[in-house]
Amino acid sequence: MAQDKELETKVKEETTASDVTVKNTEDNKLEAQKEENTLVYEEYEQHEVAAKPKRKFKKRYVVIGVALLLVAFIVFNSINSAKKAVVMVETKEASLGTIENILSISGTVQSAESKTYFSDVTAPLSEINVKVGDKVAAGDTLYTYDEAALDLSKQTAELAIKQAKGSYNSYWSGTAAADRKYAEGLTPQQINDRLDAITAEIDALNNKITEKTSRMNQTLTDLQKVQADINQNGIADSSENLFENGNTDYIYRTESGNQTDGAYNNPSESDRQMSLAVSQSMLDVQYALSNDPEIQGWKRQITALQEEQSHLQTGKAAQVNPGTATSAKAQLDSTTLTQEDAISKIDAAKEGVKSDFNGVVTAVSVVEGATVAAGAQTVTLANLDDVEVSVQISKSDLPKIAIGQQVDITINSKPYTGEISKISGTATKNNNGVAVVDTTIKVTNPDSDIILGVEANNKIHAQKAENTLVLPYEYVQTDSEGDYVYVVENGIVVRKNVTIGIASSTEAQIVDGLNAGDKIVTGNYEILSDGMAVVEMEG
Repeated sequence: MAQDKELETKVKEETTASDVTVKNTEDNKLEAQKEENTLVYEEYEQHEVAAKPKRKFKKRYVVIGVALLLVAFIVFNSINSAKKAVVMVETKEASLGTIENILSISGTVQSAESKTYFSDVTAPLSEINVKVGDKVAAGDTLYTYDEAALDLSKQTAELAIKQAKGSYNSYWSGTAAADRKYAEGLTPQQINDRLDAITAEIDALNNKITEKTSRMNQTLTDLQKVQADINQNGIADSSENLFENGNTDYIYRTESGNQTDGAYNNPSESDRQMSLAVSQSMLDVQYALSNDPEIQGWKRQITALQEEQSHLQTGKAAQVNPGTATSAKAQLDSTTLTQEDAISKIDAAKEGVKSDFNGVVTAVSVVEGATVAAGAQTVTLANLDDVEVSVQISKSDLPKIAIGQQVDITINSKPYTGEISKISGTATKNNNGVAVVDTTIKVTNPDSDIILGVEANNKIHAQKAENTLVLPYEYVQTDSEGDYVYVVENGIVVRKNVTIGIASSTEAQIVDGLNAGDKIVTGNYEILSDGMAVVEMEG
């Protein structure tokens, strides 16, 4: 209070002194004007003519000059008085705190994983349970195959394995060993010659069997015709043409020389005996076809020749070199692996193809009922359990971000959390031609409400410092020399150049040029200058 009263008294004294100076200046101005008027008047009296223009103008210039000097004196005095006046400033102590730079940027929601399903088998599709845009849960059936077609494919694969094993085992079975012994002493060429001879003998025997069987079949055919004639109630072959083309005219039927008009007569005893005889002959021929001793002998010869042929062929095959045996083993292994894999895939396909994760269908490349080939593309899913946001960071903001920084994400007005997971090593140009760096933010708590492809708002917790000097940004001034603040030291304004670290929209970290406890001037910067005396008022 005493200091304020003393300041007020000092200001009043200076104001009074200024007022007295102004009053004296005005009185002097009036006196000068009177003297000028008197001088002019006296000149007119002495010469009775008007003063010379040249002399008159000189006196006026003197008066104007004096007036300007007086004005300059008043202005100088006022400025001097202002300098002597005490300026009041508010200050605030620089203190330690926490500052964080948050970057707000929008991006696009996308899946971090996309899986395309391919058919493992060749089979018709029974049902397709999804379409583009559908959301599916892990374990949901996407599509199924025709089960009957899968069963047939499995049987085919099993037979292929069985055949491959049989082909290989024939080299090492007991029968093969006996056949190798059977063919001992014979060269491959001798074996081939004997095989050719056996084939010729078998062909000759078959020709005999065919020839005799043909004769017997012809006899049987003839007997069947005779039987047919006998069973036509005595109608002669010469009369059969009368019944062709639908002719139903009345004719005389003859039977053993007896005629009866318009009625079928029972066959005579002789005809019945003949019919029985023919039937018996037919049975004899049919029996002979299956049991003729000569034919049976030929067949036994063929069987013996075929057995010899088989032994020789096996013996010849048993004489293959070790390389062939190794190749046969490799072929068996290859066939077994391929077909067992096919069987495994077929068994899995019977359960239908299921989703591996929670996702959304982005493509369906097949239609229900169509047969898909193994390896054909079927359905594509985007993973909803692994979601990310793609953003583009400008060159100026790039130094502020780092892998692992936390991000507050808003998607469709719903909040999520995330962190920066990837920063591209190269820059690209955006639509405005500005260099940007593609950056990926991983959503750490995704859910089924997320829709891929929509915009997400992101607040990246880019830079943070604790226990550091922090000032409101408005306290920091900037000129051609750089950033600075005004502090008060012993009643005098002192400019301190500072270095700014982290900067937010409202605060700045001071990393150099300032100490905790320094009294920072918080306003009226336009009237302050380095070295000015001020009266400090702490804010």
